[in-house]
Amino acid sequence: MNIRFSGVHVTLVISPTDLRGGFHRLCSLAQDQLGINLSSGKEAVVFLSKIRKICKIVTTDVKGTMLLTRSLHNQRFEKVMLESVSKQATCSLTLSDLERFLNGVRLYIKGYTFV
Repeated sequence: MNIRFSGVHVTLVISPTDLRGGFHRLCSLAQDQLGINLSSGKEAVVFLSKIRKICKIVTTDVKGTMLLTRSLHNQRFEKVMLESVSKQATCSLTLSDLERFLNGVRLYIKGYTFV
């Protein structure tokens, strides 16, 4: 199985989400709350848990649906970057930013810029 996010718009949901649900529940949240239609195959949404140690990515492609879970062992997903986009429920990420974010790498440096 090849997982590729090229040509996919990635949206990070900044506000904590209850991740106990599966693909259909998270897909429904994306559609109802954010207006993102995952069935097009051109969108991926990243949801974060309250304690920022777990995230789930939902997307679709021509072969089917995907629900990927990422859990960090010794750290949390970056909070400073999340606070930098205050008053917004979501922000967009490039593919390189997504990879770095999922690996726990700091994207945001004081001064309000992405590195």
